[in-house]
Amino acid sequence: MNLSVQRHVLVVEDDESYRRLVVRMLESAGYRVTAAGDFAAAMAVIDGPEAIDLLLTDVGMPPGTPHGVSIGSVAQLKRRELRLIYMSGGFDPTDFVLHDEAAMILRKPFTVSELTEAVRQTLG
Repeated sequence: MNLSVQRHVLVVEDDESYRRLVVRMLESAGYRVTAAGDFAAAMAVIDGPEAIDLLLTDVGMPPGTPHGVSIGSVAQLKRRELRLIYMSGGFDPTDFVLHDEAAMILRKPFTVSELTEAVRQTLG
């Protein structure tokens, strides 16, 4: 049995085409995926009734909106068991205060195998 089928990943990425790509990568690996394009959409999922095992969020968000590290911090305050992976193409996530020091940082662009390995390691 593929255990990843039982795992639910929330992907937060403001770039719609990249968000769709990451969702497809994870779904092809057997994960159940919900996508959000911004802080408000992510919080709607976090505040909802569904179990979420992992938050995969981009660090860089549009100016004037909460960055991915803020999204991760708020999400973990609401769901302490939530695991985190930060994606970053240009920002150095260590420039931000990381709420979860154990959170993995995945550099964009990444391959399907890099993504699925990061998710597998993070979920244990």
